[in-house]
Amino acid sequence: MKNQAQIRYNPLNGRSVIFAPKRAKRPNDIKNKTKEAVCPFCASSVKKATILQQWPSSGQWQSAAIKNIYPALSNKNKNAYGYQEIIIDSEHHCENFSELNLKQIESLLKLFQLRNLELAKDKKIKYILTFKNQGRAAGASLRHIHSQIFASSILPPEIIEERNRVALYQAENGVCPYCLLTSNEKKSQRSIWQDSKMIAICPFASEFPYEAWIISKRHVDNITLLNEGELKSLAKILKLIAEKLKSLDYDFNFFSHNDIDNQHQHFYIKIQPRPNIWAGVELGSGLIINPMMPEDAAKYYKK
Repeated sequence: MKNQAQIRYNPLNGRSVIFAPKRAKRPNDIKNKTKEAVCPFCASSVKKATILQQWPSSGQWQSAAIKNIYPALSNKNKNAYGYQEIIIDSEHHCENFSELNLKQIESLLKLFQLRNLELAKDKKIKYILTFKNQGRAAGASLRHIHSQIFASSILPPEIIEERNRVALYQAENGVCPYCLLTSNEKKSQRSIWQDSKMIAICPFASEFPYEAWIISKRHVDNITLLNEGELKSLAKILKLIAEKLKSLDYDFNFFSHNDIDNQHQHFYIKIQPRPNIWAGVELGSGLIINPMMPEDAAKYYKK
């Protein structure tokens, strides 16, 4: 069909491109700078029948998963196979992740776990990306805070590259590089926050100003395997970072990967603020210019 999504591969750079013409019809109340008369993600607008899964599992939901009605991928399309879901962060209307309390963030993280578990049951799925676009500069199109889950039958080249590099590092050094990173950064100038479960750092080679990584201290594969204590720690540091970025008036993305068949994966979340736009150097050469040293960024987070 003319308007059906499809994936095309470029052998010259190893990248796959998803063409999804129907996504041009998505509503956008941020771009138009006007609020819709009725917010589609407030609890009063979400029909029970459209909810794929919710948390808590019974009664009034705090976070809910619904189908993306403008998906780039579909389990009914062999040319672009996969799933796309919207995760409504809160039943109440709010527009910034920092406005959520810890219980609400824990609820959201729990739903992330449940949807990853459910989508991984499809044996065709090889990769699951859980992510948030906070604000217009980060790609959000609707004001009510929400996250997304993208599950694909193909592995992105960046994930293949990371998988290979981590496996090679472990083979040569006998240790997971992320486990080593959590140990080495405990007392570094780039450390932001830590407890017995999680550590947050500004990475040594940060690509974005104020970029932060949250890494589990326990070697655990992906978000589905985090225990209750780890989810609480993760919620705490996500809120701290979101509040700091709100003070700077920065939009941001955060995301975690689930490489289904990867035996060497270590859970982490990357938070990448979007105060600047990549231009000619970054897009043309792949080299990145970052005006903010990670050591200085970490000082700001620790204030």
